[in-house]
Amino acid sequence: AKSGHCDRKASTHHTVVVINRIAPLSSTIMENPSLSERLVSEADEETPSAVGVPQEQAWTKGEKQPNEFRDPIFNLLFTAQLIATLAIGFAWGIPALRVHSNNDGNDEKTDLTGIVYLCLIAGGCGIVTSAVSLFIMTSCVQFLIQFALIFSVVMSLASGICAAIMGSVAGAVLGFLSFLLGCCYACAVWKRIPFAASNLETGLTAVKTNWGVTLVAYWFVALAFGYAISWSLSLIAVYDKTADCVNGVCTGNANPGYMFLLFLGFFWTQQVIQNTTHVVVAGTVGTWWFDPSEASSCCSKAVSDSYFRATTFSFGSICFGSLLVAIIQALKALVQSARGNSENCGIVLCIAECLLGCIESALEYFNKWAYIYIGLYGYRYLEAGKNVVTLFAQRGWTAIISDDLISNALSLMCLVLGIISGVLGVLVAEVAKGWFVGIENVTLVAFFVAFFSGIVVSSILMGVIDSSASTVIVCFAEAPAEFETNHPGLSEKMRRTWREAYPVASGF
Repeated sequence: AKSGHCDRKASTHHTVVVINRIAPLSSTIMENPSLSERLVSEADEETPSAVGVPQEQAWTKGEKQPNEFRDPIFNLLFTAQLIATLAIGFAWGIPALRVHSNNDGNDEKTDLTGIVYLCLIAGGCGIVTSAVSLFIMTSCVQFLIQFALIFSVVMSLASGICAAIMGSVAGAVLGFLSFLLGCCYACAVWKRIPFAASNLETGLTAVKTNWGVTLVAYWFVALAFGYAISWSLSLIAVYDKTADCVNGVCTGNANPGYMFLLFLGFFWTQQVIQNTTHVVVAGTVGTWWFDPSEASSCCSKAVSDSYFRATTFSFGSICFGSLLVAIIQALKALVQSARGNSENCGIVLCIAECLLGCIESALEYFNKWAYIYIGLYGYRYLEAGKNVVTLFAQRGWTAIISDDLISNALSLMCLVLGIISGVLGVLVAEVAKGWFVGIENVTLVAFFVAFFSGIVVSSILMGVIDSSASTVIVCFAEAPAEFETNHPGLSEKMRRTWREAYPVASGF
């Protein structure tokens, strides 16, 4: 996106915009005088040049940043851990894999070869099912959002019923309470679904116009797939070196410190791959929004330029934000592991896991919007987050963007794809039992390994859709005039559904 696309129009244009916004609400204004004062106040905020107020007092408009490497220290740290992980996997993981995969008639040996095969199969399944899901979502956008909302409510009711059957009073109360709250939430946001659908439709249109960005996503999926295999070798190496393994027989537990670093590297790399895709999509959709002539073909200039900026100048910023989330995720994984092995500190660990989950959600939510500004303009990580939060706060959209209907639908799709991979993993474990010699609870292990692999792979492709819809929201807040000029049909639909969903919120 270019800074020239973000300039305000002339005062005459702003006067017309104000009139068009107030006209559809004339009857409501007559019935509610306080609404008139609010609309006039909002019109003044959005038309600073008409009343002589400096534009910067509303919010800082995004401007294209010069081409320079930002947050480079995190780029170097990420590269160093990636090299270390790959080196450990190839230096120690492959020899350990050979030892564990060679039974020599010893049934006590733990054969880990099947885990690698399972990751390969589950990863491939995730790629195929994710590709199919993209076509499904394109054909039934509004239905998917509605189904996801109803599904969450039904699951709350199901959990309450199951808890009651099992005799858990507290669980039943929480389940039914969640069901009632879910029904209230569904009723409150149901009228907003058409706007969420038009938002998602606009994002999908931008992606389909520049569908080369999906090839970029597949490329990153391939990288994630290859890294997962290499990381599994490193996991085998660490387990073999620290779990008292002799000639393939392991009698102890892996060192928790090394395991934390290993999982930190895994989550960090997964976050970097996912967020790099997010930034590339944001840059492409932004260019389509402001300058469609540069974003009107499969492998358009918008796609290549966005990819280049994300993997060079902005890569350090991507690594910065990804590291923060990865640290929380790695700590959370350790706490979950400790809960399974502890009998005395269950409540403390449960509270710790809950707190870490809240922090993780807050960081991911911040990153979601910060990376859009990075993709659009190339800001540093902290500066990008500050700017986009200020934009929504000044617009009065803080509560509006909290209605995360699209992300809920995408999360459901990701969960379904993970379950499909998990079921496939169980089938593989039943058919190829020789791959899992020495592993206890093979069915459970196979399901969760395949489920985890499917979630990781599918989340990257689901991120393409989420990124496009989120970028549309940011651009819709910052540059609605450019949208009306360049894409009048989509603009009219978004404005109409916006007025139906939010009749008095920063009117359009």
